[in-house]
Amino acid sequence: MDSRWFKEDRDKYKGDELKEQMEQSKTALKNSTLFSRRLTSILEEELEQAYRSDEDFSKPNWQTEAIANAASRKTIRRIIKLLQ
Repeated sequence: MDSRWFKEDRDKYKGDELKEQMEQSKTALKNSTLFSRRLTSILEEELEQAYRSDEDFSKPNWQTEAIANAASRKTIRRIIKLLQ
C-alpha cells in the first residue's frame, strides 16, 4: 500500500505503537469507510498538485502539460465524486 495511507498514523504515533497502529489501519482500510476518506484526501492532494503545475510556464512544452493536467484534474474529480 502507498505510504500516504498511513500519514495520519505517522503524525500521531511512534515506535512499536506506530507499527501496531499501521497494522490496525491496514485492516480497517480494507474493511471500512476509512479507506474512502483517506483515498479522497490523497486525491484532493493530487488535484492541488495538478493545479500548481499549471502555473509553471518556464517549460517549453507548458501548453501540452496544461492540457494533460486539465485532463488529469477532470479524472480525479470524477473519482472523488464516485467516492462520496
